[in-house]
Amino acid sequence: MELLAELIALLLIACGVGVAVKYIRIPYTIALVLVGLLVGMTEIFPEIQLTEDVVFTLILPPLLFEGALAMDIRHLRDNINPILTLATAGLLLTILVTGYITSLVGIPLLLALIFAAMVSPTDPVSVLATFRKLGAPKKLTTLIEGESIINDGTAVVIFSILLEMLRGDVSILNGFAEFLLVCAGGAAVGFVVGYAAYRILSYIDDPLIEVTITLILAFGTFLIAEQLGVSGVIAVVAAGLIIGNYGTEFSMSPSTRLTLINFWSAVVFLVNSLVFILIGIDTHIFELVKYWNYVAIAIPAVLIGRAVTVYPVLTAFRVKASWQHVAFWGGLHGTIPVALALSLETPMRDTLSAMAFGVVIFSLVIQGLSLDYFARRLFRKDERREKYEEVRARLYGISKSAEEVMELARRGELDQNVAESIAKELENRAEELRIKISNILQDEDLRLEEYRKAWNNVLEVQKSAVFELLRRGIISEEVAEKLVKEIDEQKVQEMD
Repeated sequence: MELLAELIALLLIACGVGVAVKYIRIPYTIALVLVGLLVGMTEIFPEIQLTEDVVFTLILPPLLFEGALAMDIRHLRDNINPILTLATAGLLLTILVTGYITSLVGIPLLLALIFAAMVSPTDPVSVLATFRKLGAPKKLTTLIEGESIINDGTAVVIFSILLEMLRGDVSILNGFAEFLLVCAGGAAVGFVVGYAAYRILSYIDDPLIEVTITLILAFGTFLIAEQLGVSGVIAVVAAGLIIGNYGTEFSMSPSTRLTLINFWSAVVFLVNSLVFILIGIDTHIFELVKYWNYVAIAIPAVLIGRAVTVYPVLTAFRVKASWQHVAFWGGLHGTIPVALALSLETPMRDTLSAMAFGVVIFSLVIQGLSLDYFARRLFRKDERREKYEEVRARLYGISKSAEEVMELARRGELDQNVAESIAKELENRAEELRIKISNILQDEDLRLEEYRKAWNNVLEVQKSAVFELLRRGIISEEVAEKLVKEIDEQKVQEMD
């Protein structure tokens, strides 16, 4: 009963903060941390400790699943090379550089590397909220979101392996092999379980049952993967990608998709509200002051570690310089570093935990607030594109509504004459919107960008058809490779 009362009080505080940020220019999650810090300092609220079990079994699965659910796999695939480089080889370099700098203040190198792995996962919640509000380019949004989704899993795996090395349970070579196995195994489990759920959903037409299945999938995938000894974090991400890109498209009706989006939005809002305010409450300012000299080296070490990865990698992939600055400064750290810090059972535990909390607070408050200021000047709203996207969204909604009406009539849930009357009215509205779109696309830049997107989608369909023929044994691998190469060569590069 006492715990329930505390949770209700936290949610009331979160709702109050949510209302307040409507009138001030502070991202919601950052405002929660600031309020949590104030509450923690006054000690007027009982502390609810974020334990490892709570974070890893109750908090991470829904956050990761919803993030993957909303990720467009086509955009992810188009930017997969820089994303994978940042989240794997780049992450390893970041950990090495951050760990080495941290060791300069007298922390043993292996412990310093454990700290570096602990704070390396990025949290895009506040960044993406700012991006959506300001209309940031989709490619940049995909880069930051995709990197975060993947590096969460790889960082946790590296952290676990370094802990085993500290205990003497594994060597460097075995640790590297275990890293590859755990990551690949997690991805495989996620895709298998996600595909199974996708097939089950195709036989069900009940929004409540389908949404419940996705909830079971988010937590069940994590538990299955962990029981098999592979990465539950990566497994949840893989399952979310399958449902978000195939399950919602081919196995759910429009009404179910809407229910799913609303449900997971509510879940993530609740989870994030609790997590970010608890980060503030659980961060003991006096502990940070006690270990200020370590915190003072930890913050620049993390920034340098990210810089030596982000700038070379994104320069190699020809990403605009201004975007590189955003990707560097927007690498905020949140939930996962806190969870890993709370799970520590190593020498110098208090020191490492204080350093991790110091990095998180600096990241969310200083970087988060200044990023909002910087992004407002970098991303000027394009009113033409905004208008085009609004009209296109209206047209898409009307088209889906017409499909749903005719489907209801086909199932006998709506009179055929009524359905046809509604469909005719919707078609008239759709025609008006098509004319508006045609007028807007007189703008040459917009027209070329839409052409690029449409053409690349056509090429993806062709590639899928080639893979289908290969799977069915109709063509050989040699022919498939030749055709795929030809298709890839026709891709039109994204405009900056």
